[in-house]
Amino acid sequence: MNRKLMIAPSVGCCDLFHMEEQIKLIDEKSDFLHMDIKDGVYVPSFGIGPDFLDYLKDKVTKPMDAHLMIEHPQQYLETFAKAGAAYITPHTDCIERDAFVTINKIKALGCKAGIALNPSVPLETIEYYLPLLDKVTIMIVDAGISGQKVITQTFDKIRKLKKIREEKGLDFLIEADGSMNKDVYRPLYEAGADMVVLGPPALWNKAEDFQEAWNIMEQEMEEVFQ
Repeated sequence: MNRKLMIAPSVGCCDLFHMEEQIKLIDEKSDFLHMDIKDGVYVPSFGIGPDFLDYLKDKVTKPMDAHLMIEHPQQYLETFAKAGAAYITPHTDCIERDAFVTINKIKALGCKAGIALNPSVPLETIEYYLPLLDKVTIMIVDAGISGQKVITQTFDKIRKLKKIREEKGLDFLIEADGSMNKDVYRPLYEAGADMVVLGPPALWNKAEDFQEAWNIMEQEMEEVFQ
């Protein structure tokens, strides 16, 4: 299927009793493997850790993106690089005091550098180091809290980011993350998003059988672009 949007399923959402078959399908058919790393401090929930990536690194073919929803990401850059992360994506408010050092260190470790912005964070925050980035993740809900409604004002942020990318001749990916569902695929694409992160509402909750859930997700994505 030729999609308008690249997809990055959040692999930590896989069913523990069917982990292998689900990850194999995701690795075969997705563009990125999204890894939500949560510390219970920066966000009020917990996620997978570096051991999860380390176990998968020789078993998957698609790039793993370590989305660091953690208070002090600088302390764990080497850990996630060694664990096999192709992209390391901390949140801008956690690295604002040493953003250039952090981003350059990510690159020195052989990884691509991403940055994530919560809905209330303005694009001006990343203006000066935007040329160093390989990906910008625009959160369309507040990070790490499930069950939120999509904050549609964030679509304007994506439009503005796309315009900046064009004006400056940059080539970073624009990713949208949070409460993804079929109603926002087209608006996000039209705003300028290149990729969306898929969680339970967009994928796993579609059906008890994961292959069926995947097919429903693909069909929904196809239908909204007809």
